[in-house]
Amino acid sequence: NTYLFVCFIIFKTVKMMFRLALISTLFVSATALSGPTESVEGKKIMSKARKLNGQYEEDLSWLTKFSMKFQSCHSIHSWGGEAGGGGQEDGVAHGSQHLVNFALCPSGQKSCSGGGEYVVELSEFVQAYTDAKKESEEAQCEAVQESCNCNYYDDEDVCFSGCYSKAGLDFCVEDENEFEIEDYLECKEAEFQNNYYQAYYIGPVCSSNGKAIHLELFTDESCSIAAKSGTYEKYNYSASLPYSKQSLVSNDLVSCKQENDDNNNNNGDDANANNNNNGNYYYEEPEVVEMCEQLYEEAAKCEKNLKYKNSAYRDTGSCDYIQKVLPALERVYHKNGGGGAATGFAIFFGLSTVAASAAAYYFFSKVERSTVDLASKEGNSFA
Repeated sequence: NTYLFVCFIIFKTVKMMFRLALISTLFVSATALSGPTESVEGKKIMSKARKLNGQYEEDLSWLTKFSMKFQSCHSIHSWGGEAGGGGQEDGVAHGSQHLVNFALCPSGQKSCSGGGEYVVELSEFVQAYTDAKKESEEAQCEAVQESCNCNYYDDEDVCFSGCYSKAGLDFCVEDENEFEIEDYLECKEAEFQNNYYQAYYIGPVCSSNGKAIHLELFTDESCSIAAKSGTYEKYNYSASLPYSKQSLVSNDLVSCKQENDDNNNNNGDDANANNNNNGNYYYEEPEVVEMCEQLYEEAAKCEKNLKYKNSAYRDTGSCDYIQKVLPALERVYHKNGGGGAATGFAIFFGLSTVAASAAAYYFFSKVERSTVDLASKEGNSFA
């Protein structure tokens, strides 16, 4: 009876460990191989992969035929993730990782049919998106200034402000007290404390439904423990945290083709006009928007049905990760209560490993003793 009981315990333990090993394999494969990651192992592997790809400079001019679209945001457990300080050397060996899924859609289409699907780190996406948005807004403001006749005004700022308002470009008016969103695209300490000098931190996170990216207030420097609701308002004169309700990014299509004013200007100078009349028109290849190029190079890719790119050069190495592994990891993340559950899971996994090892050793010893006893009875077959 004791022997049967021990066998039953071993069976249940091995069965449990098989399930844990399967989940662990998903963690390791996802964070260290297939997808973008902050883990130490992942950085080493991805750097080698980029070196191999960097043997030649890939022609990305085909990107000008596409527009980028934010699709969704995902949170998963990660070994050495953002909440873990970026790896075992800098912090704990586990944490939360936030990823963005975006698509490249053929320009001029209402759907993304014939496009590609990509995944990149949330911090990289919002940084590139914010930089591109800022450059676009600055260009719009400069265009309004050039067309706004303020030469005879004593106060140009007042004149320009009126032109901005007529053009619907209120963001052109500088505000010294404006919230600097660029400071919090990664987890950073807020500029206020509570009455007990406790520091707070602000960083970007995925919304609960994954359809938006918000800023959130935290009590720890890794932005993993959310502050109580109303804390920001309490210490900021009832003002709400910017982008805590509104998304940092939109779902609108953003063209990857760099707009060139010279190419779009039908009223060119005399030299250009003469060249055109003489049939000496020089076509200039459109340039790729920096945001598209940067995110494309950094992302995990699934390009099974991508147009305008030879099938032999389409990158499909991360299709399983994007379409199967990532959704499975996110379900585990939310089922276990988010990033805080990673610690409990790690402890449970470690204890289970010890228990399984002990059971395996006991079982191996029993088998070995039985084999020795059998060999002593039948003689040495190798003699």
